[in-house]
Amino acid sequence: MSDPLCQICGQAFADREPRYRRPNGDVHVRCFQGPRVLVVDDDSLLRDLVAHLVGCARAPPVRWRRCPYPRYDLILCDLRMPVMDGPAFHRQVRDDHPEFVERIVFLTAHAKIDEYAAFVRDVGAPLLTKPFPRADLDAILGRMIGPTRSRREAK
Repeated sequence: MSDPLCQICGQAFADREPRYRRPNGDVHVRCFQGPRVLVVDDDSLLRDLVAHLVGCARAPPVRWRRCPYPRYDLILCDLRMPVMDGPAFHRQVRDDHPEFVERIVFLTAHAKIDEYAAFVRDVGAPLLTKPFPRADLDAILGRMIGPTRSRREAK
């Protein structure tokens, strides 16, 4: 049996070379450029699920100021959290890193979001209702950041 090849570049993996294990085959870390998603939600199961679905999602703690500041492609933020709710998070991002505001998608598990309806309408951010189908997450990813591509294709 031959060694597996990278699903992006087609090259073999060197001994102990870092790779992403994906359902359709392994990929060199150097070749993969997946979406960088920040998940701001107090539900660790949701953070893990999004990390699994997206592939390279980041799922740091809720505290934005403690997060490193790489360029995230998308920020998924719950509207209702115990420490900092969605509107407070949005204000903090707007004040500290306004370049990220257009990348925020809000999440809610509450079908009726009367307390946040005016806020969501005013900021114009997309809203996903939990539990959301995989297709809805894929549609948001596609609309906001486009399809993933290899680093080689990006050059």
